[in-house]
Amino acid sequence: MMNRPPQRRLSARFGRAAVAAASIAALAAIFGLGGCATAPADVATVQLDFPSPNSGPGRPALEKASQRHIDDGWQALLRNAPTAARTSATQAGANSASKLLELQSEIVAGEHPVEGLEELAHRDPGYAAAWLTLSVAAEGAGDEALALETAEYGAGLWPDTRWVDRSQSLHQRWIDDRIAAAGTLYDEGDPSGSLTSLALALALEPDNRDAVLLQARSLIALGVLDQAEAVLAGLPRDGDVVMVSGSIAESRGDTGAAIRIYSSLRDDPEAILMAIALAEETESWQTAMDLYASLPDDHPEKASGLRAAKLRWRVSVMPAYVREALSNNEMNRSDLAVVVVTLAPIVETLPSKQVPLLSDIVDMPSQREIITAARLGLIDVDRLEHRFRPLRIAIEREIRSAITVLGQLLEIPPPQFCNAGTTEPCVAFAQPVTGDQVADVIIDMVVKGTQ
Repeated sequence: MMNRPPQRRLSARFGRAAVAAASIAALAAIFGLGGCATAPADVATVQLDFPSPNSGPGRPALEKASQRHIDDGWQALLRNAPTAARTSATQAGANSASKLLELQSEIVAGEHPVEGLEELAHRDPGYAAAWLTLSVAAEGAGDEALALETAEYGAGLWPDTRWVDRSQSLHQRWIDDRIAAAGTLYDEGDPSGSLTSLALALALEPDNRDAVLLQARSLIALGVLDQAEAVLAGLPRDGDVVMVSGSIAESRGDTGAAIRIYSSLRDDPEAILMAIALAEETESWQTAMDLYASLPDDHPEKASGLRAAKLRWRVSVMPAYVREALSNNEMNRSDLAVVVVTLAPIVETLPSKQVPLLSDIVDMPSQREIITAARLGLIDVDRLEHRFRPLRIAIEREIRSAITVLGQLLEIPPPQFCNAGTTEPCVAFAQPVTGDQVADVIIDMVVKGTQ
């Protein structure tokens, strides 16, 4: 319920006595939708969206003769006879009920006597029927704000289902439905249309949280970031607001700020995953590890994500030749040995029958990884000429074989590679094959194999 009557075009103010009187009347009134008289059974009636002047809380005390004329006038309105109703209003004498009946007659006649009803309602602020009638007149005049405000106030004075439902219906139509339509437009990639729909809703309810959040998102989509930030400033800083703030930082290209904003929501796995995605995108693997570690232990992405981040972090702190092997646009055999051994360092401890002698890898920084790959059969060597040919481009067959043998050594299932006729999900390399592609496949295999 509203605490005070809507103050719009009229400047009248009412003291505590008037408010108290209105409250007492609201509590004491016997709630009814119409007057005492009823329409004859054989006369067709119309549905009116406002109550009888002689009903509801705050109605004036009338003599029996006046009550009879008001009831007769109400029945005339129900018969769609506004002229007869005005006659009855005149016969009822000078009082608030007769004035309301007169103004209601104008509505039935197709007019919208907003000013007269405002004056009446503010003069008698506890008269629920006057406020409810004013809402109908304002709706007819196209004044949505006044119609909704007075419908809510009138329903607060007279919480009958009919008036509460009408108030909620107006709110649904003019605010909730417009916000929903704005959301659909936003989802369909039309942020400008979304803002247009939201403007109508926000004109009636400027503090509507859902509308303000959607307004900010639409502004972000249009690149109007300062305005989006200003819009958010009026909302309490809850989780949703923090998420939108993170989007603003992302749109500005301030990835570090976005990570800090998202990761501030430690109890929100969705926000943490968004921060993780940004950390991985910028190869901030230590940050990614810390964020994965902060996820709940039972979160399905924690264990695998943490393992993958650790492997990526391991590579990031390795010598320059390891990082170069990952970043080369076309992988050679030396790169392949480096990537395979670095991402599965446990293979260096596995026994083998013989350590091959290779004459063409002397003084290469990747010598240790090449020897490990050769002695474990991860990569074939020319044992007759004792050559590894480290700078020759690795062909896809060699890459697939190295990954498959690695899976066998680690006792984990190797990936299903795409071949002619393969129907199940499979792994395919884009050409030319890069170190990063191979690293992604190995990390995925190792993570899945250790789950």
